[in-house]
Amino acid sequence: MVSRDWLPGGGATRPLEKWPQAEARAMGQAAKVLQLFKTLHRTRQQVFKNDARALEAARIKINEEFKCNKTETSPKKIEELIKIGSDVELILRTSVIQGIHTDHNTLKLVPRKDLLIENVPYCDAPTQKQ
Repeated sequence: MVSRDWLPGGGATRPLEKWPQAEARAMGQAAKVLQLFKTLHRTRQQVFKNDARALEAARIKINEEFKCNKTETSPKKIEELIKIGSDVELILRTSVIQGIHTDHNTLKLVPRKDLLIENVPYCDAPTQKQ
């Protein structure tokens, strides 16, 4: 049998309902942190596809940030860090476009399909066509 000593209370020895609230909340936060970690790495792979240098730099930075905050125990601080990580993921996904040097002073932009949206001007009071 696999050891579950890393779980609060030694693993599956107690049903979830009997865990103290703080332990259950910590397990919920741990799941959120793990989900954010995976989401950031998936976004990194999509945003920096075909750019080995950027992929490696982003991988190192994500892992470094999570390692730096690995020992954080304050639920409030952890929630704050999760919010920051989620914001970073959103910015990467919606705002970063790859550019490839084609000439000395020329960049070719390579937007992802999910970034290309229909650019329709908005009008408060549309006029009827005659």
